[in-house]
Amino acid sequence: MFQDERDHMTCEFSSLTKTTWYHMNMAPKKKSQATEQAPGYTFPQNLYSLHSSFASSFFKAVPESVVEDQIITIDHFFTDEFCNELISDITNKLTLETTPLIKSRDYAARFNDRVSITSLPAADALWKYLRAVLMEVPQYEDPDLEHIRDIFQAARSLNPQLRVYRYLKGHHFGKHYDESVTCPLAHDSKVKGKTKWTLLIYLTGDDEFIGGGTIFHPELRGAKPLNIHPSKGMALLHKHGDDCLKHEAELVKSGVKWVLRSDVTY
Repeated sequence: MFQDERDHMTCEFSSLTKTTWYHMNMAPKKKSQATEQAPGYTFPQNLYSLHSSFASSFFKAVPESVVEDQIITIDHFFTDEFCNELISDITNKLTLETTPLIKSRDYAARFNDRVSITSLPAADALWKYLRAVLMEVPQYEDPDLEHIRDIFQAARSLNPQLRVYRYLKGHHFGKHYDESVTCPLAHDSKVKGKTKWTLLIYLTGDDEFIGGGTIFHPELRGAKPLNIHPSKGMALLHKHGDDCLKHEAELVKSGVKWVLRSDVTY
């Protein structure tokens, strides 16, 4: 078992049953393993208007339960145009750091490019939009959507440490678990919450890259892995911490996979 090598600029580890051993035996992390920070970066203005645009939009993104209480996807969470705008803006204004990590007792093998952007306003704007999507009540009765609303009813924020991952040909992230962390709430940095769900927003997808799926490995004996190859703009939420499914980022065979990452905080 390997754990996710988390970024600690704004967060602290929480105590978890599954991960207590790791905390007691973790070797000190080298500075080179930390994700590069992007001081002073401001996301494109369209990110801050996602919530208001959703309220007046005829087409509304709808969450779908893939594995009950574990994996939820939201197709067209971002439009293709906004995905392209984000990629262009990040590419032009930020430098992503290549962060190879050799497989060890404590860490899964990882090779990708990444940068961390700590932004309370951006995380708050993104959370307001995500919450609106998750809490939207349809005109028809749907038990699955009602259950999703129940799951996130008590959620309070997104982790203000937003991470951008770029996977080029040959990049991958081995099997690992995502840990729960404590971090400031985006709308009130004096208050801290505990993360329980990973949020991945795929800025590229479909045929823009081959390979690169997010593969989940159920712990039930005989259960087959679930490989989710994203569509462009799709959001994926999966439970982490004690309830995290072992998962990996499949090796990219061609193309470029871009991901925006945060965590849902309670």
